[in-house]
Amino acid sequence: MYYNFYLFILILAIISPINAYNREKILKNITIENEIILVSSGIIFIYILSQLVLRKEILPKNIETKTIGYLITNILLACVALYMGGTIIKKSNVLRFKSLQKPIYLVLLVIIACVFYEKKCNFQVIIGVGLLVLGCILVDRNLQY
Repeated sequence: MYYNFYLFILILAIISPINAYNREKILKNITIENEIILVSSGIIFIYILSQLVLRKEILPKNIETKTIGYLITNILLACVALYMGGTIIKKSNVLRFKSLQKPIYLVLLVIIACVFYEKKCNFQVIIGVGLLVLGCILVDRNLQY
């Protein structure tokens, strides 16, 4: 499969706000839980079908215990994230949510990477994070309503 980092990021950047606005419309008619169930079921159906068509195994035969723990953790965190994201979309401005989401994620990612994963944090990273925080403050003040 063709892979270009910047192209993939651009496509994800296009999909994300469309998905958020669609989710806002959906959540006006059904509950967050129902939306998550329906979307997750659709995802499962599409990927199982693709695995069957490509004649690949649906579930790997040998999974390490450690990997199962990571999968369970990831599933639980995804459930919390989907529910909380749905709540934000239902109760707040989608534009405000999506515009602040990624910069805040990036700031926390840098902090977690430096504190827990011993990644190096130089002056340029600190300036970049500071500018992101300043940008978030400016965007948030202008998008609140």
